[in-house]
Amino acid sequence: MTSNQPTPAHPSPASPEYGLAEGQRRMQHQLMESTGVAESVFNLKTQQLSWNRRAYEVFGVSPVGSPITLEVAMHLVYPDDLERLVNAREQMRHTPGSLTLDYRVIRPDGTLVEVHTLLYAETDLQGRALAHVEMTLDVTERKRIETALIQSARLCRVLDKVSTDGYWEESAPVQVHPTDALVAPDVTPPTGNDTAKRKIRVLYVEDNMYNLMLFDDVMRTRDDVEVRMAQNGAQGFEVAGTWQPDVLVLDGRLPDTHGIALLQRMRGIEGLQTTPAFMCSADTQPEHKVLAEQAGFAGYWTKPVDFDKVFDELDRVAANADLRQP
Repeated sequence: MTSNQPTPAHPSPASPEYGLAEGQRRMQHQLMESTGVAESVFNLKTQQLSWNRRAYEVFGVSPVGSPITLEVAMHLVYPDDLERLVNAREQMRHTPGSLTLDYRVIRPDGTLVEVHTLLYAETDLQGRALAHVEMTLDVTERKRIETALIQSARLCRVLDKVSTDGYWEESAPVQVHPTDALVAPDVTPPTGNDTAKRKIRVLYVEDNMYNLMLFDDVMRTRDDVEVRMAQNGAQGFEVAGTWQPDVLVLDGRLPDTHGIALLQRMRGIEGLQTTPAFMCSADTQPEHKVLAEQAGFAGYWTKPVDFDKVFDELDRVAANADLRQP
């Protein structure tokens, strides 16, 4: 017989093997509810999936009826994003700590929702994985606002460019006076300093796909910047060795290393011994900034990133860099 009661968020009573007392677990559920976080727990022993009330709301599923299953939940993921979610869950099995992921959900009513998810494994006292936990936020509105801000930034930069006196002077038709014809044109050959400069190369290493997309979108508002990205330290090290970036932007906490350790490895690559590097991290503690400075980072960008500050830094680097190479 089909139950008419909402599926409980977790098996009850809570098993001691989860490593949390019942009171702690109850407080955690209350926190999830109060902050609007959707929590999904997949019990590895029973192979059962359980959601809290907010998860049903985010994914647009009624809590009344048949219990939610992993298969049903997977069918709600936007097809183009399914592989990334599967890969993230597989990576979670072999990587200590937590992972973050952004993907899209298609609710049963056809509504498209964008979500940001934190994935981690819940373990017992011996470190054995007991459950896979995903805490999810609906970020649809936030992404809509940030997309609008990015578009506004692009428009402002265009308007700023066309509103300068230099633009109109360059665009205005040349008025030729009769006496001008008597003046010989300047045919002085260009010097080496007039060689056309290439774009400044920026390598951004960040495991959060949403942050990568945001950084890339904002950088596209500049015609003088070329960005390449990597989602972990190993990939970032490979790109740095083959591409020779002019600026390194490294996340503090990566799936396979720390930004400080990655910079130390990159300093061993020929040509990158003095390349300006910036730590980009959500850690706001003063001691983290001090450690980054001591490790050789030229600056510390706190998330959410102040892109005006980023542009100022890039302008400073571009003014001092040798960008004459093809």
